[in-house]
Formats: sequence, structure tokens, C-alpha cells
Amino acid sequence: MKKLIPLIRRVRISRHLGALGAAALAWSCAATDGNDSPSRHGSSGASTGGGGSPGLEITVGGSLPGENGGSSGATATCHAQVREGQRVPIDMYLLVDSSGSMAERVGGGSKWDVVSTALTAFLNDPRNEGTGVGLGYFPTGQATCMQGDPGCFCIPFTNICFSLAGGSCTVSDYSSAAVPLALPAQVSAAISNLAAHQLGGGTPTRPALEGALQSVNAWATQHPDRKALLVLATDGEPSGCDSNTPQDVADVAANALAGPHAIRTFVIGVGSSLVSLNLVAQAGGTDHAFLVDTGGDVAKEFADALDQIRGAASSCDFTIPRAGSGPEKIDPTKVNVSYGANGGGSMTRVPQTFMGSGNNCDSNGGWYYDDPAAPKVIKLCDATCRSLSGSAIQVEFGCDTVVRPPR
Repeated sequence: MKKLIPLIRRVRISRHLGALGAAALAWSCAATDGNDSPSRHGSSGASTGGGGSPGLEITVGGSLPGENGGSSGATATCHAQVREGQRVPIDMYLLVDSSGSMAERVGGGSKWDVVSTALTAFLNDPRNEGTGVGLGYFPTGQATCMQGDPGCFCIPFTNICFSLAGGSCTVSDYSSAAVPLALPAQVSAAISNLAAHQLGGGTPTRPALEGALQSVNAWATQHPDRKALLVLATDGEPSGCDSNTPQDVADVAANALAGPHAIRTFVIGVGSSLVSLNLVAQAGGTDHAFLVDTGGDVAKEFADALDQIRGAASSCDFTIPRAGSGPEKIDPTKVNVSYGANGGGSMTRVPQTFMGSGNNCDSNGGWYYDDPAAPKVIKLCDATCRSLSGSAIQVEFGCDTVVRPPR
């Protein structure tokens, strides 16, 4: 006897980690013949929206099987809507090292010249349309410096000097951005700010990152429908201040990743001996730092790193389409997530995390809701997110949620 599941609503989301932007979410009704492959059980309907636009309605119906295999006369009918959906949009906070050592010469100018030029080109890139951008620097409050002063870096044959020490070690001094995150992004303001910014001071990376992440967390709290992350660009190991080792910085990044908004920290290091920055990137959920060799084409390598970050930053959060009341209401206990190759084929189901909590994400991956009581977003665990390059995501509405058992 064939078992009829009254309603499975299926959403296919073409998902490439290397691209930002919209993905189509299509709802459809289906019946099943007892296995995991849905089959159409008969359909009739009328389109009110045309194509895949909002308002397209499909009616699917069929007779329920009777006791002896015959028809019971009952009809299962559902209505589906086809909508356009979007991957949760990305917001980037750029935390840029402006210490005195950024004045050192490399191919194409000083480190600061090539980094600020690459950042300007990145900000102007139309591919970032819809992405919020914030900008902050470290250190702040650095001391002035003159020729002959100890701890100064002076450009040969000039009177231009930069302090290699100093800068605030107070976290709150870094919690206010030079150009705050905003929608739409303040691109012109960020570019002008980069052009006018002065160098000097040491590398108080830990308090700077901690303060910047406070700002990013506040933004994420105010914008739960978006995904925030931080990009740290620096040319040196942390120095000065208490509790400012690479491990201390990594601990700050790890806390942000484990926090309620799962903020990832990407790292770009401008130098050939900054391997310890990998520790920070890994703790921040981004595998490795992008290290730019100052003996090569620094401008190109830095720009390439930004491009790779833009691709890797593609959100693993997906909005749940709004539903009306009555039969159109989504039951959050009847949602499942699968992935597979683009273009169809077999799909692999991803269980929901134990208790539906992001805290129970582990190396096995999984998914969970932003708010189990009133879910608006499906969030993929980091391990699942990393494994999906070139894959499609499928979300099914109507079947009991498969949950991973406790560890």
C-alpha cells in the first residue's frame, strides 16, 4: 500500500560559496510512494503571477488509498507558492592595521599605499552591492615621533617619522568605528577616510579586535536578518599591551565564533613571517590566514585575498519564506535539510543539531534555527557549510525533522 504524505514543500537553493547574492526558493507539493523520492500525485492549477514570480499557485491533489488498495474517495490537496528567496546578506567590518611599520616600502609604494589602494578598489567593486561595510583602525592614541627618538621609524632622507610603539590598550577605544556599518554602505566615506588616515603606533591587536567585535556584535543584534563578519588586516605580530599574544587574539576570535551570532574572523597578513596569524584565523572559523609576501606583487596578492574572502564569506544562513495562517503555516518541527550536486541527483540529508542548538554544532555538521521559538533563518553549522562548495541545498517542509542524537 502506498503511503501518502499530505504535504512536502520543497525548496531548492542553488548555493555556491564563491558567489554572493540571491538564490531561488521554489515550493512544490509532492506525494511519496514509501521511499525518500517524492513523486507528483496529479496536479491542476492556475498561475496568477506568471513564471516564478510571487503569487504563482499550484494545486496538487489525489485520492487516498483505501483499506484493500482501492480508492477511499478522500482527496489530498495542497496549495504551493513559488517565491524568490535570498541567502542572508553579508556585512563586513574591516579592521586595518595603521601602525608605524605600515610605512615600510614594498613593491608599489609603502605597505599602507598598496593596502589602502586594494581596499579602495574592493569597496568600489559593484559585486559588493548590498553588502554593508564598516571600517576601523588600530592603534588609536599613538604617540608623536621625531627623528632620533627611540622606537621611531623614519623614512630615509625625509623628516617623516612614525612611532613603532604606543597606542591604546583599552578595548572600548576600538568599539567605535571610523566608518560605522550602515545600510546602504557608506562607500564614499570609507574611501575618503582611508585616504586621510595617518599612520603611527604599535600593534595592540587583542584589544583592537575585541573592541571591533563588540561593534560587530551590536550590529548583528540589531540586524538578525543579515550575517556579519570581520576582516583583520595587519603587517605584524601583536605587540605591546597585556594579554596581547597571538593566542590571546585567537581566543577573542574563538569567542566571537562561539557567540550567538557566530561571527567569523578572516585574517590578511602583509609579511612573510606571520604564520602565527593562522592561529587567529583558525580560531575565527576561517581555516587559515591569507599571507601576502612583501617580496612579491603585494597589491595584487592583497586584492586576491579580498576576492577569496568575499567568496568564502558567502552566507550559510537561509531565510525561511514567510507563511500565512492556517494550512500555509510552517511547522518548524517538520523541516529537513539535504544537499547534493547542482542539477539534481541524490541528496544527502543533514540532521538538525541535538536540541536544535548552535552550541551542539561539531565536526559532523548539522543545522539549526536562529530562534527555535520563532524561526526566521535556517543556519548551517560550520562543518556543513565548508563541505558544500558546488552543491545545492534542499529544504523540505512537511516531514518530521531528523535530529542528530546526543553525543
